[in-house]
Amino acid sequence: MFRKLKIKFIMTNVVSLSVVLLIIFSGIYFSMKYFMKFQADIILNTIARDEQLSSDYNPSLVRFFFIKVDPSGKTIGFDSDINIAENDIETLKDMAFKSNITNGNVTKNNLKFKFIIVPKEYGSILVFLDYSVEVEMTKPLLFISAFICLITLTLVFIISIFLANKSIQPIKKSWEKQAAFIADASHELRTPLAVVTSNLEIVMENETETVGSQKKWFGNIHSELERMKKLVDDLLFLARADAEDEIPKDYFDLSRLLFKIYDSFIPLAKKKDLSLILDNKDNITLYGNEFQIKQLVTILLDNAIKYTDYGGKIELKLEVSASVYRLSIKDTGEGIPKEHIDKIFDRFYRVDKSRSRTYGGSGLGLAIAKCIINEHKGTINIISEVDKGTEVVIFFPVGLSK
Repeated sequence: MFRKLKIKFIMTNVVSLSVVLLIIFSGIYFSMKYFMKFQADIILNTIARDEQLSSDYNPSLVRFFFIKVDPSGKTIGFDSDINIAENDIETLKDMAFKSNITNGNVTKNNLKFKFIIVPKEYGSILVFLDYSVEVEMTKPLLFISAFICLITLTLVFIISIFLANKSIQPIKKSWEKQAAFIADASHELRTPLAVVTSNLEIVMENETETVGSQKKWFGNIHSELERMKKLVDDLLFLARADAEDEIPKDYFDLSRLLFKIYDSFIPLAKKKDLSLILDNKDNITLYGNEFQIKQLVTILLDNAIKYTDYGGKIELKLEVSASVYRLSIKDTGEGIPKEHIDKIFDRFYRVDKSRSRTYGGSGLGLAIAKCIINEHKGTINIISEVDKGTEVVIFFPVGLSK
């Protein structure tokens, strides 16, 4: 697929430029021919009028002769600045009269002439202008044009190959990520469905049992359905983020929101004997979506609690400077290896996949957090060291504040 896309990209560039070059050089060629014809007509009319070459033209560049004839067509005068035989002159005169036109072209041997017939009081004058030089001049123009086109198309072909490779790489990566995303999503959905199916089979096999006696199986089903519901909700959130749907925003009290989140996480922290600390500021107002900011802080605090061992410490801190609001979540947990830090925002990415079921995550939390931060024009930075802890720092521009 990508090979066909690259070939299509290259051929589109080459064909498009070929058409453009053809139009440009055709325009130059026909413009030059028209200019030469226009100039030749002026010279012919000038000589016919004055019966000599005007001093405005260089005699070495204008090769002509003229014939004066009486009303019967007999030659009564002749003047020439080129060497031409008398019988050739008569032949050219006859050819001009037989053409039944007063302005045209005639050819004799290797000579090419433009001619004009102008009535005079003594009969008429036939002026012949040699334009073989003009014809020879157009040949190099055609050759040079073809050479330039060939060189240009070759360069465009080479550049198009380079650009095609560069352009397709992001598309290829996006395609690979999408394929991996679909595979991971299918896998994540398949697991709870398999659990639900197996538990339902057990329930159906025990038809005589009461609902109360099979509470364990129904509990497993409920737990997996909740897990699947959360996964679907996360997938819908990411789908809306990819579609760049505009979210409603308004001013809200960030300080009060952090207090609420802190209070809701105290019981979870106590279960693991964790020290949860809040270093907050009063009356800090942010312009954004309060629900999403709550979701962001919840995801980060939830991760901090999951990956911090019993007796550890977690600090949620809000700082204010002239240009940004700095929101940080610091823990004394297991930390993240350096080679994983750049990848943890990828969808379904897990540092330790073998422990994913233990912690109950789907690998979408940080991807959602990143989307929320981007939506609020913020940035995120992660500082982590294995076995020493992790600090997640989020910066919101003051321009978004009230």
